[in-house]
Amino acid sequence: PASPTAVAGDAVSTPGSDASQLTEPVAPCRPADPKLAAQAVDFVHEVLLPHAIRRLTMAREKCTLDESELSMIQSDSDIGWVDQILAARGIPQLAAVYDMDSMAAAGASVSSNRRHFFMSSAQLEALEKKEELERDPVRQKLGSPLRAGARILGFDLAGDSTVVLALASHQAQVADIAAGECGKATAKHAGPVTSVAVLGSHYRAGGSRIALSASWDKTIRVWAVDNPQQTLAVLAGHTDFVKCLVAHPTQPVVFSGSADKTIMFWRLPESADALTQGSAPLNITPFKTVAGQHTGQIYALCLDPTAAGILYSAGSDASVRAWDAHTGAALSSADGDRWCIERGQHKTNIFGCKATETELWTCSADKTAVGWDIETRKADLVLEHSAAVTAVLPIPQVGVVVTGVRDGAIYVWRVDSGAPEIIREIHAHTDDVTALQAAGREFYSSGLDQTLRRWDIRDVVGFTGGIDYIPAELASLCTTTAQPAGDSADQPTLTEEEERELAELMSDLDDM
Repeated sequence: PASPTAVAGDAVSTPGSDASQLTEPVAPCRPADPKLAAQAVDFVHEVLLPHAIRRLTMAREKCTLDESELSMIQSDSDIGWVDQILAARGIPQLAAVYDMDSMAAAGASVSSNRRHFFMSSAQLEALEKKEELERDPVRQKLGSPLRAGARILGFDLAGDSTVVLALASHQAQVADIAAGECGKATAKHAGPVTSVAVLGSHYRAGGSRIALSASWDKTIRVWAVDNPQQTLAVLAGHTDFVKCLVAHPTQPVVFSGSADKTIMFWRLPESADALTQGSAPLNITPFKTVAGQHTGQIYALCLDPTAAGILYSAGSDASVRAWDAHTGAALSSADGDRWCIERGQHKTNIFGCKATETELWTCSADKTAVGWDIETRKADLVLEHSAAVTAVLPIPQVGVVVTGVRDGAIYVWRVDSGAPEIIREIHAHTDDVTALQAAGREFYSSGLDQTLRRWDIRDVVGFTGGIDYIPAELASLCTTTAQPAGDSADQPTLTEEEERELAELMSDLDDM
C-alpha cells in the first residue's frame, strides 16, 4: 500500500489532526480487500511502528535509542504509546478498526492479545519458538536458574550468595542465589535499570554492602544492599540514559558511561556511614567528566584487574579508549600517542569489554569477540559468531573465553593453544545474554529471558559428554534436541518514496 492510512478504515479525523479529536469509538469494519489490508497491517508492524516508537521516545525523553532499546520498548512499553502514535496521525486503534477474523483469514499477523497485535509476523514466530524453548525441561533446570520476573539487563555480585540485579521493570533487586529467591524490597527508578555495581566489601554502612543502580532516568542511585528501598545518595549529571557502571574495588569511586557520549567519575564519602547521616539523600556531582572523545553512546566500561588504575571505555562508535582511573586523563601508549583502538576491526556497536593482565576483550554487534594486546593495541584473536555478541568473559586461569550472544547461546572457547575453538556450547537462556561474570570457580550469566544462571567452570570446561553441555543429572530429561532460536526473517526495508512518506508521517512527533 502507498501508506498505512490507505486502508485504515473509518478514521474520525484526518492525518495531521490533533490526537485529542479522536474521542469517538470506531466500529469494526471489514476491508474490501482483506489481503491489501493484511499488507498494510504488516507494514505498520514491521516498518512504521519501530520508526514511530523511536521518534516518540526521543521526543519525550530527549534521548536516543539503539536497536536493543528499541526492541525492549516495542515489546514491553505501555501500549498506550503506540495508540498515541497512531492517533496523532489520524489512525484509530488498529484492533478496533479491523475485523480480526477477516484479517487472520487474509494472512495478517493478528492476535487477541493486545501486546501481540503490535508484533510483526517474524516477531510472533520468534516468540512462539522462545515459548517452546522455555517449556524444554532441560532448559528449565540448566544452570539452576534464578527467576527475576523481569528482564535482567545486568548484575553484580555482593557476596558469596548475594547478587544485585538490574531490571527492565524500573528497579534494582537483591537476590539470594543459593535459595533462588529475589527479595521483595527494590531500589526504584523512573526508567529501566541498565546497570548495577557493588562497592568493595570494606565499604559498608551499618554492616551492609553499598550498591549503585543506573537508569534510563539519567540518574545513579546509591543504596544499602540490606535496605534497597531507601536511597542514600543520587548521582546526577548525565543528560541521557546511563548505560554502564563500574565501581573501583578498593576506593569509594564509581565510573559511569552514558548515551550522552560522556564518562563521569564520581567520589562517594570516605566513610559509608556518612551516607546515612542526613534525613534526605545526598546529592553528588562528578569530580571529572570526559566529553568529546567518543562520538557515540558509551555501552561498556571496565577496569584493569591489577591495580584498577586504568579505565577502558567502548561504545557505539566501535572504538576503545583508555583513561587514568584517578585523574580521568587520557592514557598514553609507550610511543607517546594517545591509547586508542579506532573503528576498524569492529565495524559497529561494542557491547562489552573485560580486561586481563595482558589482554583486553571486546564483543560487538558485528558478531565477533576480539582479544587485543594491551601494549600493541593489535587484535590477537578474533572469535566469529553467527549472531551479535552481547557479553564476553575471559577466564585466563583455565585458558578459555566465554561469550554470550543475542540468540541466548553461551560459547566456551579454548584460546590458550593454537587456533581458538569452541569446546562447549550452553543452550539455556532463551533470549539475549546480557552479562557474564566470574567469581571463584563459578561464572554467572544473565539474560532477557528473566533468569540468572550459574555454572561451575571446571565442570563446563572438563565436560566429556559432547559439545553441548548437559550435566548427567539432567540427561534423562532430554526428549528432543532443542536448537537455539535462529535469526528472524529479514525485516522489510523502506524505498526512497516510503522514506519520504514516513518522514512526513513522523514530522510532528517531536512536538508531542
